[in-house]
Amino acid sequence: MQVNVLRLSVFIALAVVLNSVAALTVRDTLLVEIETRYIETQNQFLDEVGAKVQTELAQPAPLSLSEQQMRLEARYDTQALVVRRNADFYSQSQLSEFAELEKQQALVDYLNATLYFVLNDNEVLEIGPLVDQDVYYYLVDWFDWLISAFLNLLLLLVFWYLNIKERNVLAERLAQMPVALSQPQDLKSSLQQLSQLVDAQLNEGEARITLQRDLLHGVAHEFRSPMARMQFALDMLEDAEEEEREALHTSLNQSLQDLEGLVSELLYYARVKDNSVKPKQVVLQMSSVLQETLDKVAPFYPQVDFELDAQEIHWQGDEALVKRLFTNLLRNAGRFARQRVRVELREQSGELVVRVIDDGIGIPPGKQARIFEPFTRLDPSRSRDSGGCGLGLAIVQSIVSKHDGTVRVSEESTDLGGACFEIRLPKRVTTKSAVNPVH
Repeated sequence: MQVNVLRLSVFIALAVVLNSVAALTVRDTLLVEIETRYIETQNQFLDEVGAKVQTELAQPAPLSLSEQQMRLEARYDTQALVVRRNADFYSQSQLSEFAELEKQQALVDYLNATLYFVLNDNEVLEIGPLVDQDVYYYLVDWFDWLISAFLNLLLLLVFWYLNIKERNVLAERLAQMPVALSQPQDLKSSLQQLSQLVDAQLNEGEARITLQRDLLHGVAHEFRSPMARMQFALDMLEDAEEEEREALHTSLNQSLQDLEGLVSELLYYARVKDNSVKPKQVVLQMSSVLQETLDKVAPFYPQVDFELDAQEIHWQGDEALVKRLFTNLLRNAGRFARQRVRVELREQSGELVVRVIDDGIGIPPGKQARIFEPFTRLDPSRSRDSGGCGLGLAIVQSIVSKHDGTVRVSEESTDLGGACFEIRLPKRVTTKSAVNPVH
């Protein structure tokens, strides 16, 4: 989980301040009370032990003094020593106190938590230090750690709660965003996916800006020719003879038709390039679609023999787009073919493969990569008609991309010797019984 740096800094600063306040205030109040209780219970414990040991020493016991020492050490987990009663081991004040005691009577040293028992005129039994390890003992020993742990745990809980609340708010916002995030997703995966979508949108936006800029340049160039013809015809109309006016009117009409065709192609190309518009998915009998398209295009090129070599294949895609795709390819082939155009339809490795082959002079190597760009034309001298505005193959590529396929100019030599356009589309329908085919 990613942590806000500012929030973490505030948390650390707050932890330092609270620990300092606890050290200055809580210790002077609560700890003093605990220490007072501990001293009281400790002194009471020393008095009780002194009375008990004094009673045991006063009674005749079967154990020797050394055995009693060992038993006292084991019982109270401390030392029980017999010390000589002289100035080498004790101060004068202590010796004076010992002189006032009766035999086996206890002298309690509360400060050092030690008991002294006078055995005789020469020896003293010393037991200590004695510590009563009750709850106050542990509180005094661990008080600072317990208070610090409690405060820091409280801060951690608050910090954790704020982060969880922020994560929940962010998760709700992600759920309400108009983007397609796969479910279920944890927050990290959702953010990564959202970042990828944003990057994709930015890249698509840059691509659209580039496309629009190129289209503007292309449109400006394409408009020059018909507009120049129109301007020339208008200039000539004023001084033209009657028999010349008809030809000038024809030129004006043709230029207007060219402009109308260019605008229509531009609008269609813009719709095809719009990624927000998804192609319709219907099952098509591809051999029938190709035959229908071929019958539509063939009359425009009566000198060209169009052949169809197709397998019976059903495929799922957008019928209108697919027909436009093959119409553009066949018109391009018919424009550059000498006598023959052959269309092949096959299924290979789970893909639909369509090849459009002509017997023209082919595509120059330098233009094979650029031929699918908008407004890119081959040498007009190699075509039989001047139709088209340089968007036909660009539309082909866009339609193929919308169906997750590829289109290329094959570099393999063909028996016809001309250009070979190869389209590969993923096979989505493998059986005729999937749905009713559209012809």
